[in-house]
Amino acid sequence: MLTTSTHNQTKSYLPFCLFCGYLSGTGNGNAHNSTTEKMQRGIPLSEEDRIPWLETLQGALRANLANGKTCILGCSALQRRYREILRSADPEYEPGSYGGGVQFVLLDAKADVLVARLKRRAEEGKHFMPATLLQSQLDLLDIDESEGILKVDATLSPAAIVNAIRGSVF
Repeated sequence: MLTTSTHNQTKSYLPFCLFCGYLSGTGNGNAHNSTTEKMQRGIPLSEEDRIPWLETLQGALRANLANGKTCILGCSALQRRYREILRSADPEYEPGSYGGGVQFVLLDAKADVLVARLKRRAEEGKHFMPATLLQSQLDLLDIDESEGILKVDATLSPAAIVNAIRGSVF
């Protein structure tokens, strides 16, 4: 899950440093347009909202993997079942194995840091989700150590974040 200002700086810097593409979890298809509108109104997303959006992202990942391309997808895959949808973009993925061609990085920060970043970005007109929805997102966040998700401190500089990811994932 990449978030707020660190997300925006890192999403530009990381693909450049790793010579790969970047897919944004926002703006991917009609399913996500309706979820964006819902979140703008301060309404948390339901399972019915999330699944079509994740399936669209899965298709984009699958296309990149099929073409032998490395890409980075910035999105909120908050729960294991959501990440399993994305992992299954790899046709060789064995469900529950947590291996394969799709890896996850959590840019980790305390709630107060995330709230401040969301508020600042909303004031700048650069983020659609109100900070009032953050707690619903954090309540859903479920990271199990067995998944092997790389956690990186989101308060580090974008260069330090990129170096941590590059050293552990690529």
